Amino acid sequence: MYTAFNLELEFVDLENPQYFINIGKKRINRLKWDSEDELSKFILTNGTIDGTGLSDKWFKKVQSDVFISHSHNDENLAFALAGWLKDTFNLNVFMDEVIWDSADKLIHILDDKYCWQPNSETYNYTKRNLTTSHVHAMLSTAIFSVMDKSEVIIFLNTKESVPQIHNVLNEDSKYTLSPWIYEELVATKLLRVTNWIEYREQAALEHFYREDGSENLKIAYQIPLEQLTDINIDILSSWKYNYQKDSSLLQEDSKVMFRHPLNYLYNLVFRTRNI
Repeated sequence: MYTAFNLELEFVDLENPQYFINIGKKRINRLKWDSEDELSKFILTNGTIDGTGLSDKWFKKVQSDVFISHSHNDENLAFALAGWLKDTFNLNVFMDEVIWDSADKLIHILDDKYCWQPNSETYNYTKRNLTTSHVHAMLSTAIFSVMDKSEVIIFLNTKESVPQIHNVLNEDSKYTLSPWIYEELVATKLLRVTNWIEYREQAALEHFYREDGSENLKIAYQIPLEQLTDINIDILSSWKYNYQKDSSLLQEDSKVMFRHPLNYLYNLVFRTRNI
């Protein structure tokens, strides 16, 4: 991770959102992979599951230009942003929309094999806690790895990801009901900061997960936003304008790396002079 942004964005801010949603979905569907491999491929000789191999298969640790942290309820808005970034700057985006499907599917496979009790036709609660813990640990490490490999992290700050929860002791506090958003934002404080130059020559792929929550259980996490730089639709518009204004002047030369579209964003927000 080079830097992280706190983006307040709504559908009303976007022009032709369906066009960009289609672009975002098209790319992500192209990157989907078949997760229906048999569990038996990861069973060791003594019956133990190879957790490393299983995790590497189900939660591939890939690299992208931009990692979008968002609420599942903002799925189409995140698709639109991903499509806009791809269409405008040819930036590859990591979206976490599919991994959760895979995680739930993997938990179900493990539960059927190790937790099902045929006599009572129920699942063993204690064993189910264990399978869920293992899969979520695999998922968390994969998410941290992908965030580490992404040059930019954008938190999509909406009423879905940051609902209005009032704290009388601290009016500036912001909360999320999603443990996964909370985990990702905390990760932005813990991940190493890597110079953007190191990301430029590596291929960007995507992997996904979906967040979900129980209607009967709501736990609010105070989210750390102080390490994220605020941006908005005006910044996005200026970024696009500055980049497209200069695009006709860009020539293949020794400085082409410094004219990467993300550098225009850095120049705009941080007032750097590296393009």
